[in-house]
Amino acid sequence: MSSFAPDIRERRQPAKAFTLIELLVVVAIIALLVSILLPSLKRARAQAKMVASMANVRGIALASNTFAAEDRNDLSIPAHHLMGLIPGAVGEYEYGGKSGIGEPLSGNDVTSSKWGTQEGRGPATRGLNEIVYKGGFQDYRFNAGPENENWLNDTKLDLGIFRAPSDTGYAGHHYSAWRNSGLTSYDHYGNSYSASTAWIGVTGGDCRLRSNSSFLKPITRVPNPANTIYFIENCGRFAWRKSYGADGCQSLSGGATGSDVESIVKGWHGRPWEFATAFVDGHAAITHIEGHTIPQPRLSSYPARADGSPGTYDNYHCVIIRGKGWQLDTLPAPPVQTNISCADSGVVVDPIG
Repeated sequence: MSSFAPDIRERRQPAKAFTLIELLVVVAIIALLVSILLPSLKRARAQAKMVASMANVRGIALASNTFAAEDRNDLSIPAHHLMGLIPGAVGEYEYGGKSGIGEPLSGNDVTSSKWGTQEGRGPATRGLNEIVYKGGFQDYRFNAGPENENWLNDTKLDLGIFRAPSDTGYAGHHYSAWRNSGLTSYDHYGNSYSASTAWIGVTGGDCRLRSNSSFLKPITRVPNPANTIYFIENCGRFAWRKSYGADGCQSLSGGATGSDVESIVKGWHGRPWEFATAFVDGHAAITHIEGHTIPQPRLSSYPARADGSPGTYDNYHCVIIRGKGWQLDTLPAPPVQTNISCADSGVVVDPIG
């Protein structure tokens, strides 16, 4: 046998193991990578939800434009059948969505919610549902089903286009009933998106509100559709009121600083004062609304007053509601008379006669 032949009895050396220090270094590197990647993943998720919310609100706008094309009066936002008949029915949520469970009229019974099927605001009564979901929904107002099953099912519908992915509930500058419920807007009202409403009213007498927005107004009478807000995430519905009391106009609660008004509207995407918004021309954007721009005298022309006398800044300064890239009002188009009482709306703006 050759002296160079390997000794088969020779034992192999075991593989060298990681030392404790090396393992700790690996763990530290992994932890560092996770700490770097997690914020990026969180931002990516938030961005995806924001994009999805813009897609929702744009889809609602396009559905409304389809509705307008079929409506004999060119109205683009369906008017709910209860509007003008019962207090608080002004239609800003009831144009679409499911049954809400907020503000129950009987203890904690969610089926008695003022926004629900039993009270006539179920999904079958919300007109835009018929456009978005062909055929709409069956009306169960007078058919509760065993143990209120039909009414409960209407509160559990997942109507994705009307539910903002980041809807976490109250964010400031809104009615205290929503804040106190602790619910998402989708669950409270049945809808995460509010139709844009701006009213003109007069104090005293049998006041009937006039529409100063795209709501209850023919789409053909909206002068600046690319700037005029159509629908907005409900958390931002009243963000424009931050500076509303500055020139003597009313705030959300009827005074310069109402008890319902928070100092900051956080929004649902981690950005204060920014909200997914759709405009009458059908496009959507993240819009910054932090108060409104107080108009200056004689910078615009104003429609004549109801009595035919010339319109002036003093008449209109409380109903010109605008900011950079957006507006709620539809001036100089004249307001449209509605059958909604000032007392029923909960909001009365300064008179223009």
